[in-house]
Amino acid sequence: MREVTLTQAREQWSEVVEHLQQGEDVVLVNSKSRQAAVMRHLQEPEPPGRVWSSTQARQELGNLVAAAQNEPQLLTVGGHPAATVSRHTAPPPARPRQNTTPACGTTGLGDVLDGLLETAPQTAGLSTGVTALDRISGGLPRGSVTLVAAPPHAGGSLLALQAARAAAFTPEQPVPVLYALSGVPLQVAARRLIAAEAPVPYAQFAAGTLSHEQRQAVTGAEGRLRGAPLSFTRPEPTAQAIAEEAARIEDLGLVVVDRLQHTRAEGTPLSGRALPAAVKTLTRLAADKQTAVMILLDTDEPHLVAQLQADRVFHLTRPDDGTRARITVTARDLGTLATAEVALDMTHLRLLDQPAPAPTTAPAPASTTAPAPAPAAPTPAATTPNPAGETVVPAPARRRPTPPADRTQPTAPPTAGKAPATVAKSTGTVTELVERIEKRVRSVLTETGGEVQAAIAQLQKTAIPDVMDLLEQSRAGGRYDFRNYPDLPDILHKRGRQDADAIWEARPRWTAPPQVLDQLGDQMITGLDINGAYLSALKAHLPIGQLEHHLGPDEGGPAHDTKRSGVHLITPPDWEHPHLPNPIGDREEPGRIWITESTLRLLLRLSGPKYGLCERPLIHESWTSGSTEQLLESLRRALVQARTNALATDSAEGETAYEYVKAMYSKLVSTMGESNYNRDLYRQDWMHIIRSQAFANLWHKAWQAHQAGLTVVRMMGTDELHLAGDWQAARAAGKDTPLFPQGREVTEVKPKQTYRLEKMAEGSYREREAA
Repeated sequence: MREVTLTQAREQWSEVVEHLQQGEDVVLVNSKSRQAAVMRHLQEPEPPGRVWSSTQARQELGNLVAAAQNEPQLLTVGGHPAATVSRHTAPPPARPRQNTTPACGTTGLGDVLDGLLETAPQTAGLSTGVTALDRISGGLPRGSVTLVAAPPHAGGSLLALQAARAAAFTPEQPVPVLYALSGVPLQVAARRLIAAEAPVPYAQFAAGTLSHEQRQAVTGAEGRLRGAPLSFTRPEPTAQAIAEEAARIEDLGLVVVDRLQHTRAEGTPLSGRALPAAVKTLTRLAADKQTAVMILLDTDEPHLVAQLQADRVFHLTRPDDGTRARITVTARDLGTLATAEVALDMTHLRLLDQPAPAPTTAPAPASTTAPAPAPAAPTPAATTPNPAGETVVPAPARRRPTPPADRTQPTAPPTAGKAPATVAKSTGTVTELVERIEKRVRSVLTETGGEVQAAIAQLQKTAIPDVMDLLEQSRAGGRYDFRNYPDLPDILHKRGRQDADAIWEARPRWTAPPQVLDQLGDQMITGLDINGAYLSALKAHLPIGQLEHHLGPDEGGPAHDTKRSGVHLITPPDWEHPHLPNPIGDREEPGRIWITESTLRLLLRLSGPKYGLCERPLIHESWTSGSTEQLLESLRRALVQARTNALATDSAEGETAYEYVKAMYSKLVSTMGESNYNRDLYRQDWMHIIRSQAFANLWHKAWQAHQAGLTVVRMMGTDELHLAGDWQAARAAGKDTPLFPQGREVTEVKPKQTYRLEKMAEGSYREREAA
């Protein structure tokens, strides 16, 4: 159930109607009158009330909600009955436990002590799934909110999954769990949970490359997984929607919210400035339902953590070599309580219920006390092979929190065992991605009976979710979560439904001026097609954090930093080279302009001593963050290799794979901004930078052609370069290899057309076929 105010509904009316047609209920809330109405997809006879067209309903939402308080209304879309609109009343909160404390008078300490010693089982805390953490924190108390604050890639979501597993999969007495998904796709969360519980390697599970034994392990856990009282919310819920879903689950023990995003993400209610209010709603839920609530926050920024005012905070970090997690427990009123360190199993995405391996340090001074007893040998359970042929580590704790040990008794030594090995980054990622692409092609060809065009059409339809899955797999083990969407400045948002944002991508659409064309005479001109232009442009400097505003060097700010990337407000330099296109593109308006990092770097190179083609651009303002060229590199290399394999195969599979790869990388770039077709990636800055990188790459090829003695006649789009001269014989300076090798690889070009120019009048030419 989705809840929106009338203002939000008017602005997003097409999305509201789409959700209705997909069977999702939408609650309209009038913030002024406090009236609410629920819109439900029509699955029963039409109600007797008034009929509202979609356009009329959008214009008069307040009147529609008011009318629905008396009798159900009918909403039509395109003239056809689509939904009923009726009065909505939020479900009453769970009845709080009866307070037996007298309304007045005093209570003795002994009476309080008796109550504390007789804690009812249903109010006892839940396990976090990690015994060491339970011991220092007391577990997850019912009626209370625990916030897990972790920086990106520290493994905060592992603790949320661990707690959910410990509650829902307890054999003796499973506890109902509600898992709220915000910013995490349902299939991703489910795969992570199953990989930890089965256990099987997550990366292979996500790629669909499990071995037969590993598949048997998942099958063996199927009964336990299906029978667990764990349910997921719809993606991207509001805090109120989570509370309403929780109210419907009897004896709910734990609510996990994965995750709050500290920067605003379009279409994600649990993000940005909405977080404090959302946590308050979830705090009321915990108190009303007497359930434990665990909330994952995607940052450990102290100011935000303090602002959210959670009852307790688990600060999770991954120190040193990353094989262990350090969890510090703090209470709102008491500060830091204790710290525990546990081992990480990143292969199966879980925390191990055993102490973390101690970091290598210098030997401690010899103790003057009697030596401790020798460690016990590992228990058989710690090394039992599972059906997948892997070593099984102990499962997460499935019991109530263990009380602190009696300090008056000697403590038994810990059980010895091998520390888990460091999880190395897979060197087979690209190979695995290629295998997955080719497996997908073979599967679809089988479904279509070998019909190539039908297979291509089917694969093109799923190209966006498929390439996003490949991107996720390529980032397995990476330190940056590409789904962490930071707030972007207004210049990166569209100024209207039909308008563009303020960023200029320097897209070329250039034809040489008459003084250049007049000198061509009857020379042959060849239009070259640059293969895989957007695919090559995926290797670009992409910002990976929150864009920060600062003045440029020409306004008193810092010098341009090559370790950062973003967008920049510049005054372009004058361009006085008629034989070469302006690197800023075919912009006609003078003055300042917002450009991307790719265009700025090109201008700075051209103004440097190596080229000396123009003055340095004036940089007035910048929005930048730390950057990397490696974010999409594994994905790019995999797509290049799959494309190469397809071209080398003269078969139906090769032809289908070629078109499939082309659809994936082109649609990835075109939909990673503000697009309704890709809800998994909202990075307008990346989209602009990658496109501009493709234009910069094309400009560089034009420069190389000019240096080799060819005449640049035209440069258009991302991949079209028209040259006069013997382009096949052209060589780069100091090299014997062809400057433009002919072929279909991404390092090669294809001739599209050949023609000559015929002068019609001064400054006017027409193409004519080459003889």
